Amino acid sequence: MIDFKIKVMIKNSLIIFLLFFSFSTFSQDKKNEIDLIKTTIENYYNGYINRDFLLLEKAFDHQNGTMKVPILKDEKIIGFQNHFFKDLIQRWSSREKLSDDVLKKCALTILNLDIVEQKIASAKINMKVDKTMYIYILSLQKIAGDWKITNKTFVIKE
Repeated sequence: MIDFKIKVMIKNSLIIFLLFFSFSTFSQDKKNEIDLIKTTIENYYNGYINRDFLLLEKAFDHQNGTMKVPILKDEKIIGFQNHFFKDLIQRWSSREKLSDDVLKKCALTILNLDIVEQKIASAKINMKVDKTMYIYILSLQKIAGDWKITNKTFVIKE
């Protein structure tokens, strides 16, 4: 009778330990993925404001990734077209450098981050560049082990 109770206690203790260990491992993996995604977003932000081609290239899927750009007619949006990041990051990094005063006014805020199966993610961010506030929705995917921005759409906050 005592042996049976001891076996049950050992079994229950083992189950509790395994559940706790599994949960903490899952939590740690998720935290690591969050940090990696934040780094990708920060590479985009820092690459954009500092006109740094290499940081932008690290952040984006520059082979197939796209940004939705508004099509305007009579100052109204009538649709959106895809612009490839491979063209955009070249353009962004070639722009005139921002002054130190403007750089001091720049800010990045990650508002929301959602990760699915550690393979895809979405992020909503605010990016202030000088006096303009952009709100972006980013789609990210893990490509060859690295998080990359694969799609981007935006509005300019009024």
